[in-house]
Amino acid sequence: MNHELWPADEWGRPVPGTVGDGVGGAGVLPVGADVAGDPVRRGWAGLLRVFEPSSGDVVDYVSRVGPVAAWRAIKERRAPRAVLSPTAARTENLTPAQLEELVDVDLAAAAGVGARIIGPGDAEWPEAALVAFSMATARGTKYSVAPVALYVRGRPLADLPFGALSIVGSRANTAYGQRVAADIAMGAADAGFTVISGAAFGIDTVAHRSALAYPGELPTIAVLACGIDRAYPVANTALLDRIAQVGSVISEYPPGFSPARHRFLVRNRLIAALSAGTVVVEAGRRSGTLSTAMAALMLGRVLMAVPGPVTSALSVGCHLLLSDSSAVLVTGAQDVLAAVGRRGSVRLNAGVGQPGGDPMPAGGVVPAARVDGGERYPTDGLDPEVARVYEALPSRGARTVGQLSVESGLPASEVMAGLAVLELHDLVRRHEGLWRRRRNSEDR
Repeated sequence: MNHELWPADEWGRPVPGTVGDGVGGAGVLPVGADVAGDPVRRGWAGLLRVFEPSSGDVVDYVSRVGPVAAWRAIKERRAPRAVLSPTAARTENLTPAQLEELVDVDLAAAAGVGARIIGPGDAEWPEAALVAFSMATARGTKYSVAPVALYVRGRPLADLPFGALSIVGSRANTAYGQRVAADIAMGAADAGFTVISGAAFGIDTVAHRSALAYPGELPTIAVLACGIDRAYPVANTALLDRIAQVGSVISEYPPGFSPARHRFLVRNRLIAALSAGTVVVEAGRRSGTLSTAMAALMLGRVLMAVPGPVTSALSVGCHLLLSDSSAVLVTGAQDVLAAVGRRGSVRLNAGVGQPGGDPMPAGGVVPAARVDGGERYPTDGLDPEVARVYEALPSRGARTVGQLSVESGLPASEVMAGLAVLELHDLVRRHEGLWRRRRNSEDR
């Protein structure tokens, strides 16, 4: 590729309005375009490969020096210590040449499924939506972390957040929840909104399918917690393919990366950020969906919740949001449109993340719920880093410390410390240098 076609500033970042000139606007490349030689996109791909998106130190560093300089400093181990620490697990045993080979693999894998990588400076980069992270920081919210770049499969991102609505809810939904979610999604589509969700089973799937069923075939956006080349859940492969045809599938994880619980929590902040408002249709007391709700509040988005039967455990989370006035009560599409405006007039809400409100937890990951009780996870009460080590262990099989370090993005020393804590809580087993999760069938 002729690099002269990619003008950049002194930090190696593309100059808005010039990248890809003549092929659909800045940064919007034609399908099948070769980006392997572009240093900016290679920088984005390399950065997404070597750190977990929740690292604020890396994001701040990239914003200061640009993706090209940041990637060069990280792969050559010349970056500040605060930046090298969260990237060490995926760089310390590899040479700069080997890291560049991984970038080639990632870009080829993305191209293989028709995906591209975008970042700040591209015409389709959702700057108006993602500026909410810096605005939240200015309002006193700590650890408000925007993505460095995104892999996108499908149509260019446009009209975000003002022309979009996020609809989320429980995987184990009820017929009532399905009916309400479908009504809201269809009503949003009729009003010209793009429906955003996470492509999970339950309410997410209903929201996407309802938007796709709208006669006008307005786009819908699915945000993944795994690599752009993977379908999760696998049963929704056809759904994701269809979404990519008329809308977009996006991820900030490199191709091949597997889903993990901490990645779903990190992913949820994007679902909230990319839209004018978030509707929670059904959510249990400890539903991960509530992390999307908390992110919406922290980012100043309109948060709405659908009330359900008082006897339904799947509506307890919605009722909690309504009881403390965190969310606007909505019962259908008309209520939602009244709350966000016909084309999404984003309003800043007081509450979590606002001055005097609850701060955002470390890593930019919001909690699944703000109340105790209900179903517990094995890692409840443990430090986030320890939980990440546990999530890096497969449900079946065993891993070495080195493998867990790469998967979790944590240094080997922190992985070993986390394993010690997990072993103390009888959550893991060790055998001949390998670690695995404790099985339910094993006596404690």
